[in-house]
Amino acid sequence: MKELRPPSIGEHGWPRRPNARASLIAPLLATSALGGFAAQSFATAAPAAASSVLVKAATVAKYGKILVTGSGLALYYDTANKPGKWACKGNCLTAWPPLLLPKGQTKVSAASGITGLGVVKSPSGMQVTWDKKALYTFVKDSKGTVTGQGIGHVWYVVQLKVSTTAGTNSGSWG
Repeated sequence: MKELRPPSIGEHGWPRRPNARASLIAPLLATSALGGFAAQSFATAAPAAASSVLVKAATVAKYGKILVTGSGLALYYDTANKPGKWACKGNCLTAWPPLLLPKGQTKVSAASGITGLGVVKSPSGMQVTWDKKALYTFVKDSKGTVTGQGIGHVWYVVQLKVSTTAGTNSGSWG
């Protein structure tokens, strides 16, 4: 009988093998962790793009001031992304839709007081960045929730430093 061994573990806790990340995300999509939806429910989910992209700030008790989309979804970055190397591919993009500019839009709109935004060409399209980190939403989140923090030890919500400047248009979730 052949002895079964666990796969060797690479950087960020992902097994060392091609498409390891995608194969680990697939079971996540099929479990109740995503509200009981099957993986095929998200297969046609489009990246977070709209007629215009707005990034603003909101305050969340556990995380303080964070970046959110215009519709209030928390924005995350992936620490496994490296310059020229996109870690989130395939099924991963189903769970973590990238924040993309729609065709024809060249700059991201930001609420008053939000700085550090930019755009980078990613395999998915023109992706919004903050502090040179590509931004994503998480499929399990809804307005006012941060449920993707720390997943895989690589996904983190964008937390902003508190500014002492009065009159910023940041808003909060209520």
